[in-house]
Amino acid sequence: MKKMVLLVMVLSVMFFGGVSWAGESSADRAQITAEARRGFEEILDLWRDRSYDALYERTLTAGGPDQWSFVDQLNHSARRPACCWEKIQDVSLVYVDAHTVQLNARLGIEVEGFGTRFVTRSFRLQKEAGVWKIAATEIIALAEPNMQRIPREIIERPL
Repeated sequence: MKKMVLLVMVLSVMFFGGVSWAGESSADRAQITAEARRGFEEILDLWRDRSYDALYERTLTAGGPDQWSFVDQLNHSARRPACCWEKIQDVSLVYVDAHTVQLNARLGIEVEGFGTRFVTRSFRLQKEAGVWKIAATEIIALAEPNMQRIPREIIERPL
């Protein structure tokens, strides 16, 4: 009985004392979420600058398009992230673990010929090899490519 009481006391101190089971403090979690936000903003900047090959390197591609298809779809899109203060607003981040963060934000998306439209979405960011990445399918969904549209440029597909 004494062992059970002692075990309950130890577990209570650990739980209510703020000891993290994962060994991460709230400062560590804040740093991880801040890094994830910066990584997400870098992803949006790459997309805005039309650096599609570099952008593809910042995506999770399992079950998604290959690099050629990804670049081609973005090349057929009239949408891209807005600049400056319109780019990302109302950001909230949820720490999942040291390699996963859920980001909720309102994004400004420039639509060619129509100006900036705002969309609110949730994104799952994962850290692979020290780099924060997002699913390629998320970017394609935001881009809303129109394959009947004249592409921005003619891209030569490598053989």
